[in-house]
Amino acid sequence: MKIFKIIVILFLFNICHGQIPPKGTIQYKYYNYCNENLSETERLKTYPFYPTEELCSIRKCFRGISYPEINELIYKRIVEIAKVNFDEKNYLYLIKGKECIELAEMKNKNLEDDNKLIYIGIDEIYYDEEVSKGIELYNSETERLMKIKRSR
Repeated sequence: MKIFKIIVILFLFNICHGQIPPKGTIQYKYYNYCNENLSETERLKTYPFYPTEELCSIRKCFRGISYPEINELIYKRIVEIAKVNFDEKNYLYLIKGKECIELAEMKNKNLEDDNKLIYIGIDEIYYDEEVSKGIELYNSETERLMKIKRSR
């Protein structure tokens, strides 16, 4: 029984630490960056104690995905973060999937390539459909803004 408990603890430890980009990487920097230039969020009537003021980074948004009412607020914030990052010339592209953090690290080795994108691995294992929607919203907004920029 002790061996089983140890294995479970090690498994959980691996899951918890496997979801965050490695410290010191550009991916980690932008994943955790708390942007001060965001609009103030309203308190949710259904969840008045939900800390909406903490939704200032990609990490906090994706880690906050849970209930539909909260998710709608988070989706709006994700689009706003995409706009602010773009305005600050931080062209981020979120990716998801097996070993996405490692894939992002590999793609980030050449930040001077044609697309100038910085890839961020979103390795959240819960609420897969909702996380996918958030990623799609972020990337769609970034792509929309890039098309506008190119057409000028």
